[in-house]
Amino acid sequence: MTGKVVVVTGAASGIGRACADRFVLQGASVVLADQSDTGELAESIRSQGGQALSVRVDVSDELSVSQLFVETDQTFGHVDIVVNAAGLHHRGLSYDVPLSEWDKVIDTNLKGTFLCCRSAIQRMRLNGAGVIINVGSELAYVAAPHVSVYSASKAGVVHLTRCLARDHGVDGIRVNCVCPGPTDTPLLQRSFSQSDDPAGTRRGVQESTIMGRFGRPEEIANVVHFLASDEASYMTGSIVLADGGVTSKAP
Repeated sequence: MTGKVVVVTGAASGIGRACADRFVLQGASVVLADQSDTGELAESIRSQGGQALSVRVDVSDELSVSQLFVETDQTFGHVDIVVNAAGLHHRGLSYDVPLSEWDKVIDTNLKGTFLCCRSAIQRMRLNGAGVIINVGSELAYVAAPHVSVYSASKAGVVHLTRCLARDHGVDGIRVNCVCPGPTDTPLLQRSFSQSDDPAGTRRGVQESTIMGRFGRPEEIANVVHFLASDEASYMTGSIVLADGGVTSKAP
């Protein structure tokens, strides 16, 4: 990954942070994009000899996303890889979900992924190469209770990935999607806290896996890194489930 420039959204925590760490370890220059301040993380990377840029971004806002890629161009000159890991979760039954929450989740998870892909593809087409990895969810494939909004947004990400891969293979751009199962991140913990029975919900989600445990962010980052690498050069439009066996397990 030496010489590669990687933009990671949602880089402040969870899977996004683990992905950023993985790429830095492999010698890439990393743009840490998040609504939260990633300045200290970027400074820590630079102090250890790495290359990092911190950019505050709202992925649901077109101008904010455009500025993210402008700053990336100004600092590093190009972008090779984009990891769309920014996401929101909402738990609740459809008739209880305020429309504002639907808009917020869809705008971040689906529209945000689209906006980042669009800005990246505009640049990658000029270079004749590029890799995009979107982060979906096993909930794009299985119907779990009380997560219809989040699940719909991630199902959209899965099919958006396939369509973009189909459109831009001719441009030398590979687009793939990783669908993690329940992974021990702040996002998952916040989801449990929205439940009427957080401990029971946590236990049920953990038991939904074959492996009987939550994934670790670095385990998902390993898959993302593989898809971004030349070792996955014949993969595009692929949806890779790293879900602890959730989608293989009968109820």
